[in-house]
Amino acid sequence: MFSKFSVKKPFTVLVSVIVVVVMGIVAYTKMVPDLLPSMNLPYAVVMTTYVGASPEEVEQTVTRPVEQSMASINNIKNISSTSSENVSLVILEFNDSANMDSVTIDMRESLDTISSTWGDSIGNPIIMKLNPDMMPVMVSALSIDGMSVQEISDYANDTLIPALESVDGVGSVSTAGLIEESINVIIRQEKVDEINKKLKDNVSSQLDDAKDKLDDAKDDLSQKKMDLEDALAKFNDGILEGSQNITEGRFEILKNEIKLADGQEELSAKEQELLAGLQEIETNEQTINETETALNEGETQLIDGIAQIDTGITQMDDQLSQLNSAKIQLNEAITQIKAISEGGIGASTPLDPMSQMKLLKQLIDQLGLDPTQIKDLPSLIGALQSKLSEIDLGISTINSTKEEILSQRTELVSKLEEVQSAKVELANGKEQLLSAKAQALEGKSALDTAKQQLVDGVNQLDEAKNQLNDGEAELEKTKNDTGKELNDGLDAINDGEKQLDEQLDNWDDTVDNALDSASVTDTITVDMISQILQAQNFSMPAGYVTEKGVDYLIKVGDKIEDVEEMKNLVLFDLGIDGLDPITLDDVADVFLTDNSDSTYASVNGKDGVILTFQKQNSYSTAEVAENIQKKFDSLSSEDSSISFVELMNQGDYINLIVKSVIENLLEGAVFAIIVLFIFLKDWKSTLIIACSIPISVIFAIGLMYFSGISLNIISLSGLAIGVGMLVDNSVVVIENIYRIRHLGKSAIQSSVSGAKQVAGAITSSTLTTICVFAPIVFIEGLTKTLFVDMALTIAYSLVASLIVSLTVVPAMTSKMMKSTKEVKTPIFDKIKQLYAKALSKVLGLKAIALILVVALLGLSAYGAVSRGFSFMPSMDSTQISISLTMPEGSVLEDTVNTSNEIVDKIQEEIPEVDTVGAMLSSGMASMLGGGGDTSETEVSMYVILKEDKKRTSQEIATQIDTMFENEDYELSASGSSMDMSMLGGSGITVKIEGTELETLQSIATDVADKLSTLEGVDTVDDGMENPSPQLKITVDKEKAMLNGLTVAQVYMELAGEISTSKTATQISVNGKSLDIIVDKASTNDVTRDSIKNHKFTVPDKDAKDDDEDSTSLLAQNQADAETPTKEIKLTDIATIEDGVTLSSISRDNQTRYISVSATVKDDYNVSLVTSDAQKLLKDYSVPDGYSLKFDGENETIMESMQQLLLMLLLAILLIYLIMVAQFQSLKSPFIVMFTMPLAFTGGFLGLIITGKDLSVISMLGFVMLSGIVVNNGIVLVDYINQLRLEGMDKFDAIIEAGTTRLRPILMTAITTILGLVMMAIGNGMGSDMMQPIAIVTIGGLIYATFTTLFIIPIIYDIFNKKPMVKIDDSELEFIED
Repeated sequence: MFSKFSVKKPFTVLVSVIVVVVMGIVAYTKMVPDLLPSMNLPYAVVMTTYVGASPEEVEQTVTRPVEQSMASINNIKNISSTSSENVSLVILEFNDSANMDSVTIDMRESLDTISSTWGDSIGNPIIMKLNPDMMPVMVSALSIDGMSVQEISDYANDTLIPALESVDGVGSVSTAGLIEESINVIIRQEKVDEINKKLKDNVSSQLDDAKDKLDDAKDDLSQKKMDLEDALAKFNDGILEGSQNITEGRFEILKNEIKLADGQEELSAKEQELLAGLQEIETNEQTINETETALNEGETQLIDGIAQIDTGITQMDDQLSQLNSAKIQLNEAITQIKAISEGGIGASTPLDPMSQMKLLKQLIDQLGLDPTQIKDLPSLIGALQSKLSEIDLGISTINSTKEEILSQRTELVSKLEEVQSAKVELANGKEQLLSAKAQALEGKSALDTAKQQLVDGVNQLDEAKNQLNDGEAELEKTKNDTGKELNDGLDAINDGEKQLDEQLDNWDDTVDNALDSASVTDTITVDMISQILQAQNFSMPAGYVTEKGVDYLIKVGDKIEDVEEMKNLVLFDLGIDGLDPITLDDVADVFLTDNSDSTYASVNGKDGVILTFQKQNSYSTAEVAENIQKKFDSLSSEDSSISFVELMNQGDYINLIVKSVIENLLEGAVFAIIVLFIFLKDWKSTLIIACSIPISVIFAIGLMYFSGISLNIISLSGLAIGVGMLVDNSVVVIENIYRIRHLGKSAIQSSVSGAKQVAGAITSSTLTTICVFAPIVFIEGLTKTLFVDMALTIAYSLVASLIVSLTVVPAMTSKMMKSTKEVKTPIFDKIKQLYAKALSKVLGLKAIALILVVALLGLSAYGAVSRGFSFMPSMDSTQISISLTMPEGSVLEDTVNTSNEIVDKIQEEIPEVDTVGAMLSSGMASMLGGGGDTSETEVSMYVILKEDKKRTSQEIATQIDTMFENEDYELSASGSSMDMSMLGGSGITVKIEGTELETLQSIATDVADKLSTLEGVDTVDDGMENPSPQLKITVDKEKAMLNGLTVAQVYMELAGEISTSKTATQISVNGKSLDIIVDKASTNDVTRDSIKNHKFTVPDKDAKDDDEDSTSLLAQNQADAETPTKEIKLTDIATIEDGVTLSSISRDNQTRYISVSATVKDDYNVSLVTSDAQKLLKDYSVPDGYSLKFDGENETIMESMQQLLLMLLLAILLIYLIMVAQFQSLKSPFIVMFTMPLAFTGGFLGLIITGKDLSVISMLGFVMLSGIVVNNGIVLVDYINQLRLEGMDKFDAIIEAGTTRLRPILMTAITTILGLVMMAIGNGMGSDMMQPIAIVTIGGLIYATFTTLFIIPIIYDIFNKKPMVKIDDSELEFIED
């Protein structure tokens, strides 16, 4: 249909092609290249800061509550966390189907609930969705001629960073090496002591006045005590007389209560007897009702059963009638047939065979018999007699069943009569029970009346008792209230006397304690000053006031403007005459400082400022990098002294890769066209087929644009892979058109018929190639995320090539093949003859040929698998990243000197190095945007290589590792900061899960020791890198409580002793925003020994008097001054141990773990070494509650392999179904599908020869191969079937089809192979990643071509023993009676 339309209306096809080309080119200009497909990874991070907290404190206070609240979020798959000093990171993994926008809303709601319970020192949780866009887009160094680092820092903060953050696509700009100024507030103890001295002098004067007042109070209390004692004696006499009168009244009431109790006991006995009888009646009544219900149900069931039996008997009678009628008809038919067979109906002579057969067919149709079982009249008579026997058997069976049913009916009628009789007897018993129940109820009514009379008597007695109780209560109230007042007054006077005596006796101690308490040392703390600075440095609009139509903004407060204003800031007023309010300057030094002694960044050994850029999610990496570069150029052009040195630029890297892949694509297309011309030897045919490549590619690019696929290494590699296959369909079509044209047909007839004849075959072959990627929708995880773009791109290009082959090619051949001459190919003709002879011999040696190919498959598979597995090959680049970790005890100066030495040595000894930048590492929290302090012992370096380098970046990185492998510091170089292996992890990882950190550390050390003995293992990390020294204080709770202390109090006092600096707020001075940092001058004096010797001041209970219950207002006012105290050493209540603790605590699904990791040497395979590690640790025993599991690169590889294997199996099923539809046979597809496993032989051999591992990428090549290799098989088998249907012998058809299809098979295979050859060679940056796919596909196609030409004919010959029957169109016509 398509070919006929395209030949009939060629200009319509031309216009369509032009539209597609124009739209594709426009789409290409609007597409921005990127490194990888857009990834919306199902991961989120919750980051929470907790300044000054240890890892364990962060874990308990922050991490655990966050994990618990996140566990209830929908679609959660896994929760892991890391608790480090000052920060908690909780990483959440969701199901692939989760809507991350909706999930983050649920997360925020849950976090808001728990964060409201946290203290001010814990920051607000930050939610971040993890994706590759979080990685830096560019790292660049800033230098300005004639400026110091301080001046450069000011320029960067004030001018450069705001300008760069306004660039389109830039999400954030972070810096390293900036000199940042701040205001330090250092609390000085000598200033605090001066205030304390003034306070003590004032307190001493007040104590003298208090002593005089105490003496006067003692005399006054003695007189009041005598007056109260007289009043109390008179009150007690009156209370005694009232108590005697109440006792006599209670005795009379008691006698009457005894009489009422006797009558109540008698009534209760009778009531119990009556209730028991009534209960028995109700029980019997319930039993009768239940029995009656059961009888009614049974009666209903029996009646229904009899009715069903009667219905069944009627149906049986009808069946007997039908069977008897059928029996009569069969007897008549047998008699009739016998008459026909002897002489015909009414004829004297037998019917001729043709008439008998016609009559026989009529009888078979009338009687509904199976025509395949009846060949003549005698066999018909036999069939009828057999049917007659079946009817007799059916009649006998029905009669027997009927007798049984009649017997059952008789039994049911008998049971029905018994049930009805039982119902009558039950009704009589029920009437008797109702009569007895009525009598019992009358007796109960009489008892109730008697009980009420007793109750009335009890109530009268209760009323009398209440009157006595009221009188007694009134008397007791008077006794309690008045007596208590008198006694309380007396007690108060006694207590006052006692306290006054105690205070006067201990006056000297009171004076000493009061003077000791006159101190503001504990009040003036870092937190107190920080809070005051925050509260006073405040300015905020409160709202608007409207007056006479004018809105007035009410603004409250103003910011602190300078250091002088801060010094004069009042902290508090003691309210003491002669003592001025305390200002900040009275207790602390306030001065301006900077961080020049704690920062480091350099470029080529010189100080500089390093800028790191991250992009917004909606922008592509290359686009943002280009915008940043344009801004750099603009700034440099405005001021020639400003220069930027790129240390890392993903944009340039992406452009290089995209350029390399496009070059491979174009070179592959050129090779394919050259092959076509060599085979066809006709420029017209070559031009027609060559047009299919650009049209299909442009068509695919247009579809990529409209389906949201970017120009990334995955999608472009899909185009490059498909470029050789784009001509396959056109080759088959034009070759068939040429064949028909040489038979003498016109150009138009040849174009239409040639395309139509192979349309089904090329459609099936195209679908088989496309459908191998269809199952990608069923797989999950990283495999789907990475390769769905490739699947869609290849599918788009192949669909485009199919459309082109069925429309554009026929349209062009109908115009360009008006006059043709047969091209002679003597060499190829000789090849065809040799192939025909070889095929004839191979068909005679089927068993040997099949054994050889199967054996080679097994050997090659074993050889490839035995080399091990890998995830993805690394890609070469012009960038190297280096991490430096200094030994324990190093200071910043050591780190800076070592880093500069390394930079100098790299530049001197490695000629390929262009630029080296270095800066202090800032950890994961800082990378995620959570701030975080830089490490003084870790440095990150960026090495930029020259573009004309002769070696790969990985080779240079290996040289750098070798140069510094014997140093006392750790240095690790990576060949590319954008190495694709980062997506699949690296090396071996053993995760040890449990609860106690000490046990985890012990197991981790043991496992690390065992891994280090493995062959192939390079370095082993026991998961305890940079452990923090620990002074573990275990408080004895019993000892602490006996001394008036709790564990929390011990913690609070020690924490206050070790208090660290705190950033209180910010102020703006001369346009600069400066942090205000509050600290104590004595912090640096705190040592481990001073902590061990720390003493706590606690109340001395042994020094107090025994009577501790009496208190007075005066005593409360002087409690602090009079309470004796004592000092308790920390070592008296706690044990102190030196040790180490983890610098961070990791958890997975709320269980602690430590990961022991090991890197694998370059010449070893990670999966093989992991297998050895699993065998080594198989029998390793861990304590109960602890477990080991492998969680490294090998596990990622195996998971991806499983996904791809599932994809391969589903693809094979789809391919089989497509071929069933094409061949209309369940067997023929198996013939073609035998090429799949055999073609894998070529892929395995390709990997072995090139020394490549069986990676996830190469596995994808096998998946592709399964769809490609069947194409030529489909065309070959389809043509063999056509020849056999035309009457050709099977052997001749196989030979003829093989020689006829030899040229298109070789052409399509070689064009595909050459289209991939540049990618297989790995020419150009970025081609390393897709190289395994090209190697597997080329190896598989070479071997698959052999199997198609020789093995498929063998298998076809084995499977097709019967001749093919062609169904004539006339047999498909509908026949009307």
